[in-house]
Order: sequence, then C-alpha cells, then structure tokens
Amino acid sequence: MTLKWYILNVHSGKEEFVAQKIMQMVKALGLKKQISEVFIPKQSSVEVKDGKKVTVKKRMFPGYILVKMEYNERTAPLLTNIEEVRGFVRTGSKVYPLSEEEVKALMEDKKAKSGATKVVTKLRVNDAVRITDGVFKDLIGKVAEVDEEKGKVKVLLTMLGREVPYDVDISLVEKL
Repeated sequence: MTLKWYILNVHSGKEEFVAQKIMQMVKALGLKKQISEVFIPKQSSVEVKDGKKVTVKKRMFPGYILVKMEYNERTAPLLTNIEEVRGFVRTGSKVYPLSEEEVKALMEDKKAKSGATKVVTKLRVNDAVRITDGVFKDLIGKVAEVDEEKGKVKVLLTMLGREVPYDVDISLVEKL
C-alpha cells in the first residue's frame, strides 16, 4: 500500500512535541515503512522588533500536523493514543487522505517563494509614532494607514500648521 498524507488534530502549541514523539515511536518500533514523514505547515512573515525586521515562521494551522503514513488498524491507534493528539480529521466517520496537490501547496511557502513577505506589526491607525531615521527623524506623527503587505505606514506629520502625509518603512517608526 502506498503512503498518503493525513491530517492529525493535536493540542495547539504541541505540534512540535507530537511530531517528535511520532518520529521517536517510528524509530523505536521500526515503522519507517508505515509512517515516513511528519510535517507542520508554516509560513514566513516579517515582524518588526526593536526597529529591526526579523523573519519568523509561524504555524499556518495551529493544532494540526500532517502525517505521511499507511492508515490502518495498527498505525492509527499508535498516533491517536499520544496524549496531546485529539484524533484524525474526518468527514463523517471516515478518515480521508489529502491529495498530493493539496500537500504540495502546503509545503511550498508561497510568500517566501514569490518574495512578497508580509510584515506583521502592532501599529494601528491613529497610533502616535516617532520617526527614528531619515529626513524627518524624531518628528512625532499619527498613523493614517498601515500596509503590512508592503511594510509601509503612512504617518501624518504636522508641519506649518498642516497635516502632511509621509510614507515610511515600518522599521523606521516607533510607537509612543
């Protein structure tokens, strides 16, 4: 029988632990031919921390992992008896495997592949910010727009009694 990908529901935050536990079990019981791979879908994003952009990988589906296995009466109970595992994702009472196309789509980090990585920020519209670098360094303004896709914010700066919009990189502003 060929190995197929199945979705396993686990306690959120325990994905890495369960994946390690499954692979330890496979090694200890010699099940490499029945359970070959465990995969936790993750996506790259850029966060701004201390004025620097940092790339982080976050789980795409917290509480779910993929297991490439032969689903049968021997292998399924081994996985579902792990304490942090809730069970296989089912449709009605039957467990169905994912198609190869679905798995390939999950395994490719499309954002990183295309180069368009989303910047995650805690800045929101109307937040007071200070510009940390550039021509308007140390000026204080108000956030008018946040564009996480481009990694930019539009800050309204008050100059000569008027509000002037200024587009700036997210890493160059600090929330007050």
